Parts: sequence; C-alpha cells; structure tokens
Amino acid sequence: MNNLRNVILAGCLCFSLVAIAANSKVNGFINFQGDTVHLELLGQQNWDYDVKRLDVKGQTIVRMTVPALDESTVKSLSTFKSDMVTNVTVDAQGADGKSVISFTLAGESIDTFDYLTDQPSRLIMDFYLNPSMAKATAKEPAKKDETAKVEESPKTVKPVAKTKTGTNRKPATSDALEIKNAGPTVAQADQIQAGIFDGGDPNYERFSIKPYDIKEESIIRSKDNYYITFPMLETPVTQWEKLKITPTIYEITPKSTEENKQARLLLTLFEKERYAVYLKTRNWFQEKYPQSEYNEIIDFMTGDVNLALYKQSGKMEFFDEAIQKYREAIEKYPTSPLSERTSLKVGYLTLERGDNLAALRLFKEHIENKNFGGKDSISKDLARMGMGLAFMRLNKWDDAIAQYDSVEKNSTNRDLKVEAAYRKGDVWVRAKNYAKSVDEYKSALKKYPEGQNSYPNAFYNQAESMFGLKQYPQSLDMYREFIKKFPSSDHAPYAMTRLGELLDILGADKSRVMGAYLETYFRYGETPSAVIARLRLLSARMKGMKPKETANAVKEIMELAKKVDLPNMEQFATVMVADGYSQRGEFDKSVNLLSKYYKEHPGSVDAPLLTGRIIANINGKLDDQVEKGDFIGALKTHSQYADNWLKNSNRLDTKFNVGRAFEMAGTPVESERYYKEVLNRVYALQGTPEAKEIAVKEEVPSVEELNLRLAAVSTNEQKYNQAYEYLKNIKNPEKLDENDQIERVGIAVKLLERRGDTDSAIRYLGELLRTWKGQPELVAEPYLKLAELQLKQNKKDEALQSLSMIDKLMTDSKKVSPVVHAKALEMMGNVYMESNQKDKAISAYKNLLEQYEDTRPLSSIRYKLGQIYFNRGEVQKAAEVWNEFKGQKSGFWKNLAQEQLKNSEWRDGYKKYIQRIPAMAADKQESK
Repeated sequence: MNNLRNVILAGCLCFSLVAIAANSKVNGFINFQGDTVHLELLGQQNWDYDVKRLDVKGQTIVRMTVPALDESTVKSLSTFKSDMVTNVTVDAQGADGKSVISFTLAGESIDTFDYLTDQPSRLIMDFYLNPSMAKATAKEPAKKDETAKVEESPKTVKPVAKTKTGTNRKPATSDALEIKNAGPTVAQADQIQAGIFDGGDPNYERFSIKPYDIKEESIIRSKDNYYITFPMLETPVTQWEKLKITPTIYEITPKSTEENKQARLLLTLFEKERYAVYLKTRNWFQEKYPQSEYNEIIDFMTGDVNLALYKQSGKMEFFDEAIQKYREAIEKYPTSPLSERTSLKVGYLTLERGDNLAALRLFKEHIENKNFGGKDSISKDLARMGMGLAFMRLNKWDDAIAQYDSVEKNSTNRDLKVEAAYRKGDVWVRAKNYAKSVDEYKSALKKYPEGQNSYPNAFYNQAESMFGLKQYPQSLDMYREFIKKFPSSDHAPYAMTRLGELLDILGADKSRVMGAYLETYFRYGETPSAVIARLRLLSARMKGMKPKETANAVKEIMELAKKVDLPNMEQFATVMVADGYSQRGEFDKSVNLLSKYYKEHPGSVDAPLLTGRIIANINGKLDDQVEKGDFIGALKTHSQYADNWLKNSNRLDTKFNVGRAFEMAGTPVESERYYKEVLNRVYALQGTPEAKEIAVKEEVPSVEELNLRLAAVSTNEQKYNQAYEYLKNIKNPEKLDENDQIERVGIAVKLLERRGDTDSAIRYLGELLRTWKGQPELVAEPYLKLAELQLKQNKKDEALQSLSMIDKLMTDSKKVSPVVHAKALEMMGNVYMESNQKDKAISAYKNLLEQYEDTRPLSSIRYKLGQIYFNRGEVQKAAEVWNEFKGQKSGFWKNLAQEQLKNSEWRDGYKKYIQRIPAMAADKQESK
C-alpha cells in the first residue's frame, strides 16, 4: 500500500514538474516598428543568452541562443520576414535544452542591439540600418573578441564577432540601458563612470565635425528650425544631500525608572519605523510625563516621524506637521545640539517644497541666530547657499550672486567655496544671460579644477548657453565633454539629442545626424528626456514611409509628446509632423495642420515660426504644380491664399512661381508684373547680408533667369525692342540651366529674324551648335530653326545636314521631342521632293509615318508618299500606301486617293477598249 502511494506521489510530482517546465518556457514576438525590426522575449527573471554574428556562405547571420521557446513563439518567429531580416529559423532542440534562433540579415549594413529591461524582465534585440557599418567592414578586417573564443568551421562558417553573456546577467532598469563595451577599455580614467560608457569611442569623436566641414548655408537654414529649450541642470547642494541621508542618532541611557523605560520604548518604535504606534504612545507619554527630561529628544524625533510619514504617503498634512514640530522644538530648545542642524533642515525642506519666500525667511533666521555659531560657521554658509537658490528661483539674480560671492569669499570650507563658484553660472542661465553664464563657468573651472568631476552643470549648462549664443561648434565640443564625463546623468539624453541637432545645424551628413538620434533612442528608450530625439527621427523617416506607416508615425509622435513635461511640446510635435508631410510633398496636409494649431492656440503659438512654415509649404505646392505644368492649379492655390497667408509675404520664389503660372496660362502682362517686382528686389538685395540669407532659405531665381523670362513675355507681347534689351542684360548666360540657354538662343534668333537679319541669326545658331557641351538632345530644336533659316536662303544642302543631325540625335539618345523630330522628317522629305530626289523623299516620309502616324495626323504625308509612286506609274505601290490611311480625320485624303485610283483604272480600261477596234488600231498605227 505504501509502495502504491509512493508511486502515485512520484507520478504527481513528475506531472507537476513537467507542467512547471512547460509554463516556464520563454515566449515573445517579433515585428517591424518604423525603422527597426523589434524582437522581444519574456519569461525569465535572470537571462542566460548568447549572441553571435556570423558570415555563412556569404550571408550575414545573427545566431541567438536563449532558454527554450514555447511552440507559438517558434511558429511566429519562423514565419517572419522583412526587408532587414530576410529569414528566421529556430532550432528548438539546441544544446542543453535551449533554443537557437538564426536571423538571416539583408546585408552587412544591418546592425543589432540587444539589452535587458526590468519591470517586467525582458530580453530585447533590435535590428536597424547602420550605413557606417558596411563601410567599416570594407575598410578593416574583422577583429576577434578577446574575451571569448569562437570555434571555427574550416568549411562553411567564419566567425566575424561574438558577444558572450555570463549567467545571471543583471538587467538594466527601465530608465537606463547598459551597453557592453565594443572596443578597448580606457585605462586609469579620471573617475569611475557609472552607466553608459563607450569604450570603442571614449571621446565621442563620432559626434565631432571638422572646421572645414562646417557649412554656413546650413547654419543660416537652421534659423527657421524649431528647438525645444531643455531644462537647466541644477545640481543639489552637496552638504544638504549628505545631511538628508545622514539620520539623526538618538540615544537614551537606560535607567530603572518607568519614565526611562517608556522613553526607550518610543525610541524603539521610532527605530522600527512603527510610526502610527509611536504617535499614539507619544501622546500618552506627554500626558503622563509633561515635564519629562526626555522631551527634547522626543520633540525632535516626533518631527522626524511626521517627515517620514510624508515621504511614505505624500500627504502634505504630515509635511506641515513635521515643519511645525521642528520649529517648536528649535524655539523650545534654542541651545540644543539638534537645533542648528534642524533649523537648516527646515529651510531646505521648505525650499524643496517650492516655497522660496518662506525658505528665504527661514535661512535668514538661521543666519541671525547667535546660538548657531559665528557668522562664518559652516551651517550659516549652507544657509547662504540656500538663500542663493531661493533668490535665483525668485528671479533675484544680483541677490543670488551676492550670496554665492559671500560664501566663496568668506567660507573656511573649501568644498563650499568651490560649490558657490560653480553655482554662479546657474543664476545667469536662469536669467538667460548666456554670455555671463559661460564666463562664470569658465572662471569656476579654471579657478577650482578639482570640482569639474562633481558639478556636471558647469558643462551641460555651459553647452546649452553656447547653443543659445549660437556658438554652435563650441557648444558641440562642450556637450561631448559633458557626455564623456557624466554618461549616466539624467540630462545625458538631452545632451545627445542636442548633439544631433548641432550636427544638423553645422551641416554634417544626414546619416550622422540620424545616427545621433537613433543612438539616443536605443540608449535611453522612451524616457521623457529621449523623446525629442525619437520625434525628430520619426519626422525625418516619414518621407520614405508608406501611407499606413505614416499614419502610425504621426500617431506615435503626438502620443510621445504628451509624455514630456517641457514647454511647447505640442507645438513642437505639430511642427515635426508638418515637416514630415512637407518632405513627402503633402503640402496641403502640412498647411492644414499648422493652420489649425495656429487658430487653436492664438495666444501661445510661436507666430513667426508657424507662419514661415505655412508660407514655405504653400510655395512648395506652387513650385510643384508649376514644374508639372499645372498652371491652373497653381493659380488656384495662389488665389486661395493671396488674401490671408500670402498677403504680407515677401518671398521672392513665391512671386516668381506665380509669374511662371501666369506666363504658362498665356497672360504675359500679369507675369511681366510679377517678374519685374522680383527682379527689382533682387537688384536691391545684391551685396547685402540679407541676400545671402534669402538665397539659402528660398529658391530665388537668378538675375539671368529673370531677364530671360522677361524677354520671353516681352516677345509674346510683341515688344521686340524691350525683349532685346532684356536679353542684353543677361551678362552670364552660363549661369542659366541648359533648357534656359536653348530658350535664350531661340528668342534671340526670333528677334534677329524679325529684324530681317537672317545671316546673323544663322551665325548665332551655328556658334551655339558648334560650342554646345550640354545634353545633345536639347539642341534638336535649334537645328530645326537653323534648317528653316537655311531654307529661306535657299541653302538646301545645308538645311538637309541640319535636319539629318536631328534624326541622328533621335537615333542616338531617343530623347528628342517627337514634335521636333516629326517636323524635321517632314521638312527633309519636302526638301528632297523639291530637289527631285524622290527615293530619299520616300525614305524620309516612310520613316515619319512608321514612327508617328499612330500619334499624329499625318494623312497628308501618306497621300504625298502614294502620289510619288502614282506619278511614277507604280499604281500598285500607290494603292498599297493609300490603303493604310488611319484616323477619322483622314477622310479627305482617302477620298482624293480613291479618285486618283479610279481615274487610273478608267484610263487603263479605255486604252484596252480602243486597242480592240480595228479601225482605231489602224489609225493608231498610221499615227505612228
């Protein structure tokens, strides 16, 4: 019986173990999130995993070994494919019962990033495009990892790199991610750096830019960009922080009295954090022993209890009670050793609560209290430090500086002197007097170099001040120094985001800018301080997204913005979405979004910023419509915004685009008015600083282009003398693009021809064609015009040469305008006909019909070709040609051809009839 019971118990135990094992399997998912492939695994508290990057038969494979996966996860992973990860295979029966996941990457430029998070415990790996990776792979041979060796297969597998994790790897928190060093470590660093440290690039050279790579145009363009003001880095008062974490030690000497026992009970309750029981017992104790010798300790201890309850619950009544008890104790026991410390504590607690005026009063009382040592005592210096903070927060800049000056000058404590010097810059940052703040930080660093590793504000705030002063290269270097010294600072995400913005401002390649934002996002995730980088990344990526992805990106941008407690975040997010739409060419969406925000927030909106962007989008739409030849749409767009957003706009490119639309619409008078307005303004701006800025921010037409357009519209208005003067004003025709150069020649030839100076027109065209170095197909039209002029002078051979060049250009490039080519072939056939070169005329006409009869009305040419055969007596060939008439409008020529054939048939029949009559035949013989 016992044996049976044991068997049953053993069976149940095995079943339970199997169930537990099944439930403990890892589950997860993989999907495509914007610009990354995201793998997420859950189900382990302590992760033991391994990641290898391998080159297998020319394919880049990332092999990941993880605890056993459940069936649904294996199935989900095996069916996943994307542009980055082309194939995923899972070996569920790997070594030691683990699962081996193999990811086949699309190329060497796909990089991976794996990390752990807590709450919940997750293993995450992201795949993303790293353009610099492929370049690095091509330039440098792969290096073996010195910390772990990889067994090489001599046939198929060549290890490129390996990252090995030990057992019980500690997860990172949700706010900061720990990244394994990818390169050599830095020996004997100035300080122990907690958090993120880049051993492969310890000086963050990837965020630097050489002076000769800085682009002035990019700096000018950045004036219209939107930059969020990041919060100032305010370091806590060092001595106060030490005071907060150093608890007051209360001691009661044991005695045999009941009062002593009860007092020690209160102390025990305090030490055991039994605060509710403590308060009840303390009330009972005071009633029983109102004049107790232990009241001093108990009163101060009661303040501590209420403060502890406030920290636990967050209820302000406990805070107010704590401050009240502290003040009562200080007043009741002015000479107590606890009073000086508690007085300072009350001041700083009030300051932390945000009641700056009350804090000022408390600090002043502390300084004036004669029981707290002399005027130069350490605690009074600390009170002055607190007063400096309070004055700064009350915008009393000079008063704050006076307190810090007093401490730096008079304090006997070196640490306080150093701290006071490093805090002066903070005051001027708050005052937005960036020049003074930079000077104060530089002075503090030079005077007290020992403080540089303790006061990150001297680097971060100085960098932000330089940014405000538009000292962009210096700001970039200072931000790099900050990240190098304080990589785990809460402000590090802000600094890395600003590095990306600065690289963009200074004209660095876009891939480097996006790399900075991407690194910020990967390092810090969606922490509020890293959200700005994510928003900029999403906005920049919108251009290449599909419609559904774009909608998701817009939604993510607006949702992420709500998580950040910074001024104008909604406006910033709106601008980022609008910029994304603009890059996609969706100008209406951008205008509507910005206009809606402007109307909904008339009091808080940054009017110049939004207005400028709205007008830029309207101009973008106008330019796009004109380039596509949609002049009607362009004129409608102008009419829609002329009385609102464009009413006070002075953008030159907008007016030029409107002029182009009017010219295309056949209204030269209106277009001339706009062109003249733009040209006069361009002349007025020449040589001014404003001209350079406008040239960068707008697509301003050149003086040559404007004179050409005015010459064109003047010619259309038959103002030939005026057109000639505009052409003469084109001093640098080489600045025109190739199409405009051809148009310029065409107008000049037309004007010369109008004057009757055909010889000059021919010389003009001939010179152009001999010296032309642009696209060959663009000179087809000038060759056609040259042929027309040569025919006017009866130079048929030369004209035929010009026309043959057009046919040759078409044969070689296939890019000549069909209208020009068709006209050239027709002219060629006509010239050959006039020269009685019928065979060559037949060839030209046939060529014309074969290429263009389906798209152009060429019935007259087909009739003319048949007529050549008919006149030769080749009636059958003529009939074959005339039987191929096409199109509904060919009726006239078709009927004419049929009449010709009928007449021919009647004449042939009549001749045969005459020959059958003997008398007629005899007459015929006699006539011979």
